[in-house]
Amino acid sequence: MLKNTPKYVFIADFFADEIRGGGELNNEELIAILRNRGHEVITQKSSLITPLMIEELAGAHFIVANFVGLSKESKESLQREKYIIYEHDHKYITSRNPALYEDYRAPRSDLINVDFYRNAHAILCQSAFHSLIVKRNLHIDNVISVGGNLWSEEILEHLRNLSFSEKNGKCAIMQSDIPHKNYHGAIQYCKQTNQDYTLIPSLPYGEFVEKLSEHSKLVFLPTTPETLSRIVVEARMMNLAVCTNANIGASSEEWFAMKGEALVEEVYKMRDRIPTLVEKSFRKRPKQGSLIYPHMQDAPFKVSILTSMYKGDDHIEEFLINMTQQSVFDKCELIIVDANSPGSEGKIINKFMKEHDNIKYVRLDNDPGIYGCWNEAIKRSSGEYITNANLDDRRSLQHIEIHARELLRDPDIDLVYSESLMSAHPHENYEHNTSGGTAYPVKDFSPENMVKCLPGCMPMWRKSMHEKYGVFNDKYKFAGDWEMWLRSARGGAIFQKIPGAYGLYYINPQGLSTDKSRDIQKFKEEKEIFFEYKDFFGSNYNHHVGWFSQEME
Repeated sequence: MLKNTPKYVFIADFFADEIRGGGELNNEELIAILRNRGHEVITQKSSLITPLMIEELAGAHFIVANFVGLSKESKESLQREKYIIYEHDHKYITSRNPALYEDYRAPRSDLINVDFYRNAHAILCQSAFHSLIVKRNLHIDNVISVGGNLWSEEILEHLRNLSFSEKNGKCAIMQSDIPHKNYHGAIQYCKQTNQDYTLIPSLPYGEFVEKLSEHSKLVFLPTTPETLSRIVVEARMMNLAVCTNANIGASSEEWFAMKGEALVEEVYKMRDRIPTLVEKSFRKRPKQGSLIYPHMQDAPFKVSILTSMYKGDDHIEEFLINMTQQSVFDKCELIIVDANSPGSEGKIINKFMKEHDNIKYVRLDNDPGIYGCWNEAIKRSSGEYITNANLDDRRSLQHIEIHARELLRDPDIDLVYSESLMSAHPHENYEHNTSGGTAYPVKDFSPENMVKCLPGCMPMWRKSMHEKYGVFNDKYKFAGDWEMWLRSARGGAIFQKIPGAYGLYYINPQGLSTDKSRDIQKFKEEKEIFFEYKDFFGSNYNHHVGWFSQEME
């Protein structure tokens, strides 16, 4: 072991003395500021890091920037330490280019390094746009936008001086051999709009920005998402107008409306704000889920969480922890209906009830089935929104907040739902699991897609649906929720899918819907429901009628 473990170990594929790229310059300045704050920082190339070296550095805080050269074994070793990812692009996608996919969302087959991202203390992204794409693909809540980049004081003063340069009325186009920088598209745009332009070739940094500062406008139309785009920010600091597209991360920040000296001063503030975020990111994550949408704290809503319980000893405590840590749990009531369980779950529930007065526990004298329990909870509910919660499933700490926000935002929507990650292992949670990013697929709403139980296992709906369409039919033991959603949708209820996966579905071999010994009984229920609503499925009726017409004994 090293006698004196450094405070920070900064890992990257290359450093600024090797490559003068934007990411490397950003990293160089972060390292310099941390050192100026009195921290010991050592730098290590990713290709030279070994598990033994990580073991010797145990106790340090690891900052991982670009890590293409980092071995699989070293990534596994780092996951036993405190580390953050100071993300510059999209190294969780094989192509590193989310623009190849609709809504920037790659299929799961193209995702890599998922566990490495998921287990980081934090993923620091360069802009709100950048962090949105990361969240959309990885479905994790440890993503933070630093909202900017770092420049040295010397460069910022140089850019400030250049902001006063006389402008020539022409457009500037950065000539680059990198295809996605798309300088040919910028040329075409200038020709189509009859604007004079100058191509600025690759030059030493000082010469490049001086040449750029002479122009009135920068035209930059990249074909891939720029996590921030330093050239665009530099152009704004030098008082240039910017013509760009939706692929620029900087444009997602409020400060992007600034230019000239005002923007230079704002970027100076980043030199304090970003390193402070790095320092704070290593602190232990709070037990309570933090709000994604701060306005939800004051929003007028209440969510009733319905839970049916029978033989739940093995899951009840973890379930209660997950529920009470929801970011808006103070705006919820958790109603647990005990279906005369032979277990001792009540002792644990009572312990939580002493700390949370919004937990209601009801014990029945007999077992009316899961839908009978849900109906009992609905009778006792006081929230205008309802969600069901199974003891062995888990949610992200913002799951209820995210779904309630959509119902609050659009009063015409009756029910919202999203995907859930899938795990075959008990006692995992949303933040740390073996799903590998695989989610239970639920499609966008349409009558045809309702041929499956479309909302999945964790929807949220308005209580008013039960006033319009009735409660769950408790004659069913397995598919009563599917029948309820079909009845509501046929009656005119509006369902809306939320992009992303915010839950963890445990494929419990003893579960009500996953126990193979119950397959025949379950099939008979689904068959009855399928033919009851056959008029609703459109063309999908013909695709599935053969399956449901068979006899199973």
